[in-house]
Amino acid sequence: MNLKVDANKEHIMKNSHYLFLIPFVFITCNVKSTKQQKTPRVEMNEAFVINPQEFEKNNLSLSVFADDIKYIPLSNSLLIGYAYPFRVTPNAVYLVYDSSGGGEGNGHAELFRFDKNGQNPVQIGRVGNGPQEYLSGSLFAVDEANNRIYISGKINTVLAFDTLGNYIREFKFQNSELSFSKLDILSSNRLFLPQRKLGAKGSYLWYVIDTLGNVISTKSNSTPLFETQTGPQSGTFKYKDKISYWVDYNDTIFEISPDLTYHASYIIAPDEPRVDESELHHRAGSLLKPSEYYLPRFFLETNKYLINRYSYKGTYAFSFIDKETRKTYTCNYKLGQGITGGIVNDFDAGLMFFPLGYFPDGKNEYLCAIIQPFELKTHIATDEFKNSTAKYPEKKKELEKLANNLKENDNPVLMLVKLKKE
Repeated sequence: MNLKVDANKEHIMKNSHYLFLIPFVFITCNVKSTKQQKTPRVEMNEAFVINPQEFEKNNLSLSVFADDIKYIPLSNSLLIGYAYPFRVTPNAVYLVYDSSGGGEGNGHAELFRFDKNGQNPVQIGRVGNGPQEYLSGSLFAVDEANNRIYISGKINTVLAFDTLGNYIREFKFQNSELSFSKLDILSSNRLFLPQRKLGAKGSYLWYVIDTLGNVISTKSNSTPLFETQTGPQSGTFKYKDKISYWVDYNDTIFEISPDLTYHASYIIAPDEPRVDESELHHRAGSLLKPSEYYLPRFFLETNKYLINRYSYKGTYAFSFIDKETRKTYTCNYKLGQGITGGIVNDFDAGLMFFPLGYFPDGKNEYLCAIIQPFELKTHIATDEFKNSTAKYPEKKKELEKLANNLKENDNPVLMLVKLKKE
């Protein structure tokens, strides 16, 4: 299956396209065209090619990039149990908790905020069908500079709250073209809405809107339509003041600036096949085993590294790619291990590190993960932990003390890994 694109140099996968089976949380929204809408300027900078065939086999472990580790137990004054999609900023931790115990479409995904020390938890808004309530808090964006949190939790509606959870206002769209799976803050009063639809059916790759619901800018989708029964894997990551967007049926990672210009910053394995075309039409088994082909699942960017989680040659793996030298560090992990799978923690011999977020605080950079108390307590009771040799034995003792002071049903623990400086 070969897809061709227009002349704006968007590199689309040359071979078959495999799209992960993942639960969709699409909000169908309406978009109003305005005279303010702009056609963004394309900057044709040289893109960095990500080629898994050239990944060096330098072992990736926590001590390669970590300068320190800090564990922050989240206050139990509001019990939230197992949490998922979260964001961490220099000032706060934002988590989504599904009070019904999981499942799609249950309408109980609530958003919570803790301060940077894991204290003073507040619930952001309320779940429900009434005024000032949302059906799900899973799709949210945080604009701390303007004391705003935006939640797309109702059809055609985005609700705005302050960072203490107080309702401010809401706004709507005006037609039914827009479906998106994430919200991001591009700049003050501008929201970035990446698109994700079956078989590249979306007219646009992304929208930029203001906080009144008006469309400011769009990027057309030039990928030819193709038939599939499974949904795409896609995502965004923010580095400095720019947002990068990727989707696995397009091998270009675009970097979008606050002035609405964009360019191809990374090219994802342009000469690598994805998978046999027949697999596009089969839902069953699409997440049960790693592919033989290169399939991106997650990206982050720091001052030094492009971080990639992916499936390739029958394994799941992480790679840290040095942006200047192109040197790579890689490690495999097993799906199904939860957050106990990931990058080997030789720093304090704790749980394996499964990075899910990144933020700078002006002085340092951090990668972050969420770990569950029962997993940590189970880990420190193993012979493997007791007999392990950590690079920093005093950190191992601190971790053991922390685990012994936790209860299995306590709120999650934020794991912050401070990155080494150059």
